Amino acid sequence: MSELFDGTWRIDGAQSKVWDENAQAYVEDEVGDEVITMKILNDIQDYEVLYGDDPQITLGYSSRYDDSQWVPYLVRAIRHLGEGPVEDSISAFKNRIHAQEGTEARRQFEIGKAYAFVRTIYVDPRTHYRVARHPDGETAQAMMLRRMSEDGLSYVATVLDPNGVISRIRKFVRV
Repeated sequence: MSELFDGTWRIDGAQSKVWDENAQAYVEDEVGDEVITMKILNDIQDYEVLYGDDPQITLGYSSRYDDSQWVPYLVRAIRHLGEGPVEDSISAFKNRIHAQEGTEARRQFEIGKAYAFVRTIYVDPRTHYRVARHPDGETAQAMMLRRMSEDGLSYVATVLDPNGVISRIRKFVRV
């Protein structure tokens, strides 16, 4: 298996966009900072993301490529920097990233709980997928294609909702 994705990656906000259900168009992705660290060893992808600015949500999972087992994509920590209740900050964050719309409205950020259950699929050294279902274990949540650039310095993550609508296109660069 390829280890091209090993390392730390930061979102390129200028080249990332999100589907706005109300506008029926792609708009700027207002996630803020997003830093992903992946380690791949013996066909296991260990993945951790620091998601957003305020709050900053840490999520992660470890998944063996092509395994039929669904693994929890856990909310590991929530760091709240602003004023007021953390719940208000999370709600505002979900609005900014358009996660209050459509199938994403059910997603929850609760420390120690699964944000989703995932499986990872290896295609070739530059391509893999992550399939996600809702923590209820019954409902499709999303599918993401990660495709590495030929030079190995960036990748694009394209997320499809269960209806096949591309909900996010995010570019990440190696740091």
